[in-house]
Amino acid sequence: MTEQALQTITLSCKWNEKKQCFLLIGPDSAASWAPLVFAWHEETFYGTLLDVVTVDGREAVKLSPWQALTFFAFRPTIDFLSLEWGDEQTAALETWAKQIIDNVRERRFRPDFSAWKQQGGPGVWLAAKNTRWSGIGDDLHPFAAEWLSLAIADWLERDPELRKLWQEIVHANPAIMAHPEQWTSGEDDWLEQIGWLGERPPFTVGLRLIEPPDDGGPWTLEAVLIAMDESLIVSWEDKAHLPRSWRPYEVSVARAIRRFQTIVPWLGGEDGTLRAELSEDEAWRFLSEESLKLTDAGVRLLLPPWWEDVKQMHLAVKAKLSPSFDAANSIFGLNSLVDFDWRIAAGDTELTEEQFAELVEKQRRLVKLRGQWIALDPALIRRVQTLMNKAKKEGLPLRDVLAQTLITETADGNERFHEDEETIQIEVHDQFRAFIRQLRDVNELPSAAVPPSFQGTLRPYQQRGVDWLVFLRRFGFGACLADDMGLGKTIQVLAYLAYVKETEQPSTPALLICPTSVIGNWQKECARFTPSLRVYTHHGPNRAKNEAFCEAASEAHLVITSYNLAHLDQDDLKQIEWHTICLDEAQNIKNAQTKQARAIRQLRGRHKIALSGTPVENRLSELWSIFHFLNPGYLGSAADFERRFAGPIEKEGDARKKMALQALIRPFLLRRTKTDEAVSLNLPDKLEQKEYCLLTAEQAALYEQLVQDTLERAKDANPFQRRGLILQMLNGVKQICDHPALYLKERTPRRVLERSHKLKKLVELLEQIRANDESCLIFTQYVRMGDMIQQLLADLFDEPVLFLNGSVPKAARDRMVEQFQKRQSPIFILSLKAGGTGLNLTAANHVIHFDRWWNPAVENQATDRAYRIGQTKFVHVHKLITTGTIEEKIDDMLEQKLALADVITEGETWITELSDEELRDLLTLSAAVKGGA
Repeated sequence: MTEQALQTITLSCKWNEKKQCFLLIGPDSAASWAPLVFAWHEETFYGTLLDVVTVDGREAVKLSPWQALTFFAFRPTIDFLSLEWGDEQTAALETWAKQIIDNVRERRFRPDFSAWKQQGGPGVWLAAKNTRWSGIGDDLHPFAAEWLSLAIADWLERDPELRKLWQEIVHANPAIMAHPEQWTSGEDDWLEQIGWLGERPPFTVGLRLIEPPDDGGPWTLEAVLIAMDESLIVSWEDKAHLPRSWRPYEVSVARAIRRFQTIVPWLGGEDGTLRAELSEDEAWRFLSEESLKLTDAGVRLLLPPWWEDVKQMHLAVKAKLSPSFDAANSIFGLNSLVDFDWRIAAGDTELTEEQFAELVEKQRRLVKLRGQWIALDPALIRRVQTLMNKAKKEGLPLRDVLAQTLITETADGNERFHEDEETIQIEVHDQFRAFIRQLRDVNELPSAAVPPSFQGTLRPYQQRGVDWLVFLRRFGFGACLADDMGLGKTIQVLAYLAYVKETEQPSTPALLICPTSVIGNWQKECARFTPSLRVYTHHGPNRAKNEAFCEAASEAHLVITSYNLAHLDQDDLKQIEWHTICLDEAQNIKNAQTKQARAIRQLRGRHKIALSGTPVENRLSELWSIFHFLNPGYLGSAADFERRFAGPIEKEGDARKKMALQALIRPFLLRRTKTDEAVSLNLPDKLEQKEYCLLTAEQAALYEQLVQDTLERAKDANPFQRRGLILQMLNGVKQICDHPALYLKERTPRRVLERSHKLKKLVELLEQIRANDESCLIFTQYVRMGDMIQQLLADLFDEPVLFLNGSVPKAARDRMVEQFQKRQSPIFILSLKAGGTGLNLTAANHVIHFDRWWNPAVENQATDRAYRIGQTKFVHVHKLITTGTIEEKIDDMLEQKLALADVITEGETWITELSDEELRDLLTLSAAVKGGA
């Protein structure tokens, strides 16, 4: 023990400025002396958590500022160990440490105000280690003062409870901590605000602004003392009512008032006191600008209770529909301008245009009208004036009135018609609301009496469609008739045209633009339902041009042309202002930027109609394009529509935007489906529809050559040979009507779709069927045609297409039927002989006869694969017929029942018995087909 008591360890300590730490160096390796020297030191966990480093080849113990302070200040006397300092600097550290620790114990330190002002920023001070601290009272050696600051910062950082307390101070006063020179009147005020000067007053000092009793009077500003629990608020000027315990804090109140004046200098009076009265402009400035600064500095403000509401209030321009406005006599087109009475609204208070102008001229800011305060923000006033001036200059079109009314009357009326905050708010009267109700409900419309010249019978829902078209025509609104396929869009348009012809006797014709593949269908339907309508078909290489076109059109009630010619012949078509422009299969203009779509939009028409079973095939921009043709500008520009509707709906699934868009388009888009109750009650279980298609030029040439060659050879043939030639020719013309490649026996046909309008029509039908998620059967007599259709459809629709013909084994045949019935493959092609009987295919609700068997019994048997017991859906039968050919002529004969019973029983053999002249009449292409192909 005696030898241990005599042990002496000499230590020296150096300050490392770069690493902000002390380095304690002993005689040998740290392991030989450090555990003994620090055995008592709590901050290093009694010497077990020492950080040993190497300095200039010698080991040293690294100490943080707080560890070093506690080591030198509290070094005890150890019986078995004698510590000596190796230099004067180390000895001085012990002296300074005792001074510093006295300051810490007696709380003679505080955050350094001058350093705080220089560095600033709340993020810096959230970490106590970044804070500069200074001593109070005794002058310290410069290094000791630095050590005190670093040690306290280190202490706060190491102690979780102290660190949390410091961060609460910083978080509670963010503005003051960040900008002490702006939000305080000096160091003492700053220290008091952050709670450093000991006991704080039992109140906070705030400011109260009191409104004048009458509009235009001065506003009162006063300092108030607010109890911490807010149970008492007393004006500082009312010192007689101050609680006794509050009176000793006069210095603190004076310091707070000086701070208010530091933050907002103009609040101080000439004598340094707080101003008691503010003008209206000053009150506006205080409320709109200075109150934000004061609040950021932690100042409690008592403002008029209405200010928060007024602050959120926006000036609104209101346009009230003039009482003299009469929809029946004032509207034609969505771009027609509407008369309004103007108002400016602020909350529940409305100003006339004259009252608003007077207040603006007087530069009023805070006005009390009819018991309500309103704020006239100069920036808002400028925007409102701009909005009104623009509306007055350009007028307010009906499309804006209608759109805003439709949207605000949806379930979510908060959707704005425009994204601007200062939108004109439109108010309409009851008469206009009644007009809106009619637009939104087809059952509210007056009935249009279809004239006797229309030779057909409309079902009730079709009559309502005609009523709707006539109603929209009356007001110049474009219409998109989007009924499900098979519900008679064509017949509704023809009834509408007959009505217009009889009631208006227009001086110009209507224009119908449709795919080439359905021109023949329109011709046939016109001849059937509206034979009194003179129809001019503008089609084919020999079509009229320039003056000849105008002359031909002027003699017609309806001009029919194709989409392709609408672009190629747009100069001719633009010469006439059509009484109606109707687009069939309007999805052909779904891309608004195509030359075709642009050309069609340039045509002039009093009324525009679009027919489409699928107005939206892929993207909402397709709907915009159709509406841009029907009612230009109604849905805004393409970019506006994408931003307001298409983007939010397609990318984000925004239900609110979807509802708003539906509200906008509902009056101008009428869609009924076969499942609608009002429609299904009026439909037969099965609807047969003939789809007429033109021949292409290639088909017409092949057809005519085959007929002429056969008739020439038949002249010299004996009866048996003649019968054989005619049957061979009949098979050939059927194949030509289907597709040239079928007749020419091409192994790898080129441009398959372009060479047959019948094939194009099939694809158009299937696009609509698949868009409605329905299934169909396609019957053809020719296996090679079935192969061609199967390959084409599989590529186009990117889904498996079934084809059943006579070579398919029974097991494979059963699998196909099962796949189709389970809707795994919704398109099923069948050869007429293989699939015409014995199959139950009730999953299909569409049956397409691609080519005709000329035996109704055989066709009906094929149709009955879908239309049979177990079928719960409406069945739509489509028969494709090429116009002007033997297909159409024999169909007419069967329809008119001119053929004998043996036509049904003997198939095609009866044709072989016709005379040469009768054969020529039956087989020769009509002149219209020759000219139009």
